[in-house]
Amino acid sequence: MNARPDDGSAPGEGTPTRSPFAEHLVRERDHLNAVLARAVALGADRDDVAAAVRELRPVVDGLAPVLDAAELAGLVDALVSTASRCVAARRWRPDSAERWAVLALVPQVLPWLRIAPAVTVAALTDAARPVAARGDATGWGRRVSAAAEVAASPTLAAPGGRSSEGLAAPGSPATTVRDVVLVAAWRSGLVRYRQAALRAAASLPSPVAAAALDLAPGTDVGAVLERHASDPWWWPGLTAGAASRGAAPAVSRFGGFRGFGGPWLTLPLVVGPLPGEPGLLWAVRTARPQAEDWTLVCDVHGWAVLRAAPGADERPAPGAADRTPPAGVPWLDDVTGQASTLTPSTHLTLVSREHSYSLDLVRVPR
Repeated sequence: MNARPDDGSAPGEGTPTRSPFAEHLVRERDHLNAVLARAVALGADRDDVAAAVRELRPVVDGLAPVLDAAELAGLVDALVSTASRCVAARRWRPDSAERWAVLALVPQVLPWLRIAPAVTVAALTDAARPVAARGDATGWGRRVSAAAEVAASPTLAAPGGRSSEGLAAPGSPATTVRDVVLVAAWRSGLVRYRQAALRAAASLPSPVAAAALDLAPGTDVGAVLERHASDPWWWPGLTAGAASRGAAPAVSRFGGFRGFGGPWLTLPLVVGPLPGEPGLLWAVRTARPQAEDWTLVCDVHGWAVLRAAPGADERPAPGAADRTPPAGVPWLDDVTGQASTLTPSTHLTLVSREHSYSLDLVRVPR
């Protein structure tokens, strides 16, 4: 296999002018051919690998003018390795999140590409798929790119008052990249990473954490994280308008029929809240073909439904349902189960209904 894309010469010109990407492929032909050969050995089609490599050219050529030779070499190696890996895994398609991350998001994080190209490209590509499946991929990309720009500021002070000199400061640049990707993913809907993201956000310089969390510059990030840790349904700017005093209750909807991408084959029944942070964990059960226990994890940013491991925790038993719908809700379907809990700012009621594969969380401010 030869890593030789179109060299970019114009028809009729006597001396071809290669693009920076093509020039680098020629210089590093043996190494890059070995990378591509490994992808083929893993089952990738040769033509698909070659097509993926050609798609990288606009990305590299667009960034080449602001990269030195070593930075360019690191970027090309990271992109070719990642693209060929995605092709081998059948995840390089026109609609794939991985391809979008490489071609559209990578060019937006130039500061990270200069110092940690392999980690950056891999972290963005690996996170793109779960974010696109369960969260807000567009918002995630915006938060990551904003944090990369802030993190590169030469005036940014690291914790303890040391100058960070961008991402080249003591403390691993790779850790910063991964932490930002994680924090932005949670903020964009991946609630399963909540606890790890809260720890990662607290470890980042405040301006970087604020950008990843989509908070206004100058926000006291520590205070926001502390309050949110004890109140999963509070977040500055997101709850006041949705559930102000005197307004209709806010309703969030979770779950759904498995045939349409949800978790359940049969109708879910709300059992009750689980111990821990109020409003974060809820016990749910489905009845047929046999009883299955589930855990709904949800906060103001996102939700996930997980199968409950047998005996993993003390789960409440289903009781007689109060079939009266909570006041002010936009539906009149018969209630099959409901449970309530309080957070410092909100009264929460999770409701299952007779004809719905979804659960509704009704939020009323306290």
